[in-house]
Amino acid sequence: MKNVVMVIVSALIGVLTLAIVMTVGGRTNRSMEIKSNLPSAVEETVENLAEKNYTINDRNAYIAYMAEGLMKTLDTDSDIRIEVLAADKEKAIMSIRVTEEFKHPNGREGTTECERTVILNKVDQPEPESYKVRFYVGNVLYKSCVVLEGDLISAPVTPQGVAGWTDANGYLADFSQPVTQELTYYAEMN
Repeated sequence: MKNVVMVIVSALIGVLTLAIVMTVGGRTNRSMEIKSNLPSAVEETVENLAEKNYTINDRNAYIAYMAEGLMKTLDTDSDIRIEVLAADKEKAIMSIRVTEEFKHPNGREGTTECERTVILNKVDQPEPESYKVRFYVGNVLYKSCVVLEGDLISAPVTPQGVAGWTDANGYLADFSQPVTQELTYYAEMN
């Protein structure tokens, strides 16, 4: 009888410990989930708003578009409250506080909160130059390709009877150097 009571007490202690661990783990997981997903979700949403040419006439419309985009991006089954602390469409700045309300595994209510400010300052990247590289066998164009500046090229499949490739000055082609100009190579016949 004493052993049965010990087993029942041990089982109850085990169940309580498991419930505590699940509650703490659930709360921690939810907290970490929103804190890790929110920054990228806000940045992605602000970037999408900046790239698309929405007709936004006032601050409230910008905030509404922001809230709608953020809800689509976060993808959660919890209740989320978005508080906009600052918004400036022209400068693409958004500062928000997001509060998520969720249920713990034991059914109790829980909340977690995260603040994020995004300043999206796009720097125009110049388009890289591209150069044409041509390979001739005799007077016939064998292969032609367009390569971005700084990229490497490799020799094309060598046709039968060709020993290698030379440049316009008769030097052997060096395919280990990045392309910085238009290039023309000629087949060196066997």
